[in-house]
Amino acid sequence: MKRTKIVCTLGPSTDEYEKIIRLLKAGMNVARLNMSHGTLDSHQATLNLVKKARKELGVPCAIMVDTCGPELRIGSFENGKATLKRDQTFIFSTTNLKGNDERVYCGYPKLLEVISPRQKLFANNGLLEFAVVKIENGEIICKVKTGGEFSDHKSISIPHVRLPLPFISEKDEKNIEFAAKNAVEYISASFVSTVNDVKELKDCIKKYHGKQEIISKIESAQGIQNLDKIFDECDGVMVARGDMGTEIHLEDIPSVQKNMILKSLQKGKKVIVATEMLESMIYKIRPTRAETTDVSQAIFDKTDATMLSGETASGLYPVEVVQTMARIINATEKKIDYNEAIEGNVENSKNKLEAISFSACATAKAVGAKAIVCFTENGKTAKAISRFRPQAVILALTHDEFVYNSLSLSWGVLPLLVKKQEELQDMISYAKRTVKRLKLAKVKEKIVVTFGFPTDENCTTNAVNISEIL
Repeated sequence: MKRTKIVCTLGPSTDEYEKIIRLLKAGMNVARLNMSHGTLDSHQATLNLVKKARKELGVPCAIMVDTCGPELRIGSFENGKATLKRDQTFIFSTTNLKGNDERVYCGYPKLLEVISPRQKLFANNGLLEFAVVKIENGEIICKVKTGGEFSDHKSISIPHVRLPLPFISEKDEKNIEFAAKNAVEYISASFVSTVNDVKELKDCIKKYHGKQEIISKIESAQGIQNLDKIFDECDGVMVARGDMGTEIHLEDIPSVQKNMILKSLQKGKKVIVATEMLESMIYKIRPTRAETTDVSQAIFDKTDATMLSGETASGLYPVEVVQTMARIINATEKKIDYNEAIEGNVENSKNKLEAISFSACATAKAVGAKAIVCFTENGKTAKAISRFRPQAVILALTHDEFVYNSLSLSWGVLPLLVKKQEELQDMISYAKRTVKRLKLAKVKEKIVVTFGFPTDENCTTNAVNISEIL
């Protein structure tokens, strides 16, 4: 069983039922819907397929809705794309028009107020670079510094400029309402720059009676600067290396990534490493050696999850890329002694749940337990145990279907949907039978069980038990 989870972006290459079935079998743990593309109707159809597939296979899979955020996106081209050449003139126009090799629609008039000559613009994760020459008649006239293919609805980034746009647009509010209505497990919020962005999103989720966890996408210099406060307000972060690569120096991205993963472990929050992890597999059946090493390094650093974007959304080999990612994860995890990592984050374990979770991991390490079984009402115990990255498998038993699927994103957690157990002895017996049935431990091997005691008072987790498989 791989411990690091895989987030797959769904799109034209994977919006068929059989493809989603194959993705789940290949190792997909979270299905991501990128709301910057498609319509609510098309996303509803895809979401329904994911729910049907996970139920048919009897496996957990979280669904993540990715907001657009305060980003700039161009319109469409006459032929779906344009090829730009170095030193040519290219225009971003606020007049609604079909794009070509000379201009494209960018419908943000307020952009004209914050842009200035000689400023740089980037598109397609920084692969296209423009220098502003002048602004006149509602047009931003640029010189192409780095050319290439420019396709429909790509985003534009302007380094170190907070765009004069609301954090939650009218479109994003509809997307949040969609997430709440469909009881998806996660919302990943694009371009989070301040703690107030997260608070605003929380209020909007509450408005539509949702209970989605928030993953803050960190992709700006301001977001990196405010990381500690953002961490305190959200449930996890995404190292969104695409636009981040236009905001900070490329050579600084690896250290920023390592720091974000380390902080997530210290604070007990989730972390996803994203963007161009196996990018070459959009067109090729095998990744580059550098991509393989990139994925592996994120595993060594103990990220919760790695993410695939265009590789699964629009690539030629969506299933194969998930299989490849899973193989890299499994091979890397075999090289890591997770028992060495347990002590690392105990200094930050300040509440009762964190303390008992650390105790469960330390106990499992001490007795060589093969599994830590936690009975969890809301998933908090399993997530707290996951933070310490134990060698033992974390088996989370819950009767709540939402919790069951949401735990798919937590490192090392194997969620299982079960009937509620009322008596302590029944819980321990059920835990032992389940571990044996799943072949997580053999006869005479030990497991650790966590639970709330007394069991009839719905206590939070406060006890640890060592049991032997019979």
